[in-house]
Amino acid sequence: MTTPIEYTAAAVATASSDAFTPYAAFLASGEPYRSLMRHNPWMRPPKAGAALEWGAGRYYDTTVARKHPDWRGRPLPQATRDLRRMRHDLFEWGYCLIEDGLSAAQCSRLRARVAEQAAAERALGIAYLSPAQQHVWSLVNKGAEFVACMEHDPEGVQAGPVIARLLEETLGAGWNHFSFLANISYPGCHPQGLHQDQSFIAPFCPPEAPVLVNTIYILQDVDEVNGGTLIVPGSHRTRGEGGEAFGPLPRPINLEARAGTILIMDGRVLHGGAVNRSDALRYIITNSTVKPWIRQQENFLLTISPEILAAASPTFLMRVGFQATSTRNMVEGYGYFGDGATGDPNGSLVHVRHAIDAGGYRHIGALSMNDGDPTEIGGATLPRIQAEYETLRTERYLDRLAQISGG
Repeated sequence: MTTPIEYTAAAVATASSDAFTPYAAFLASGEPYRSLMRHNPWMRPPKAGAALEWGAGRYYDTTVARKHPDWRGRPLPQATRDLRRMRHDLFEWGYCLIEDGLSAAQCSRLRARVAEQAAAERALGIAYLSPAQQHVWSLVNKGAEFVACMEHDPEGVQAGPVIARLLEETLGAGWNHFSFLANISYPGCHPQGLHQDQSFIAPFCPPEAPVLVNTIYILQDVDEVNGGTLIVPGSHRTRGEGGEAFGPLPRPINLEARAGTILIMDGRVLHGGAVNRSDALRYIITNSTVKPWIRQQENFLLTISPEILAAASPTFLMRVGFQATSTRNMVEGYGYFGDGATGDPNGSLVHVRHAIDAGGYRHIGALSMNDGDPTEIGGATLPRIQAEYETLRTERYLDRLAQISGG
């Protein structure tokens, strides 16, 4: 076969020299962080291993809102049980605080389980450590308490119905869990750089609504001493000029909240882990949720243990991405008829995972009518799943199949 010369690598390279590439500048813009650092040099994070500067106006050298010269007296979000107030705070400031979102007993159980798991992972040498924090990943497998939080079961998190409602109103129906992990700041840790948690879509930053929302479980009292989360209130709405994402910004605050408070935060808000200046570990849990078309940070399809999967509810399975549609997560085409709804049998990938866990999933390979009876496909798993769960392979489907096959 002779390949047309226009399709060779050399020809493509020549045709791409000084070419019309209308999206190149936008994709290479480095936004939102390029303009963020240009207009706010005090926001540049310290290098790993460098000494922290105090008294120099750096972003991590701050305090709680009621003491902050730029923010005290302003109507920033306060912990509340009023859902109407939460909605306004989340929209106006980019975050809201749920008062006693966890009961005292629920908060105590979660903190004890996180502390025990984190200590064991450090002892075994498998802990994930950064200059800012220890991260405990895959909480979904590490305690029934965490599954209850992901299901927003009031037995696990008493404000669960409120959280679920805010997520659905902000992200729309059918959102998925993006990740669920513990963030543990150790004494003297470095601060995280201020960032947007939905920066994985950068340089895109939709002004209309977020594509990610964080639910942060505060497991002990936090303030400027032990490192309450750094937040720039209202930064989810800040827009620069001339194509830049950001202009000059106000200074961040340290979050001040009691144990059991739950922080709901827009994924566009600039925030980061603060410096823990106490002599004890500081524990929070972060549950990120996203629009269902976004690739998840934690691959729950592979991460979740068979034991957790066996007891999973239809709602839980949908939220961790086990409902396929024609636009996401299909397996050998299974899911093409799916609508993504909770319990939809036409895209319920849990059946695929069960077959894989049993060691019996067999894929369909190359087929030919010359190989004999094409219905004999070597015990492939897909036909069994189709026959058992797909609801659209009706008589009408069979009639259409016969019409096409006879054409």
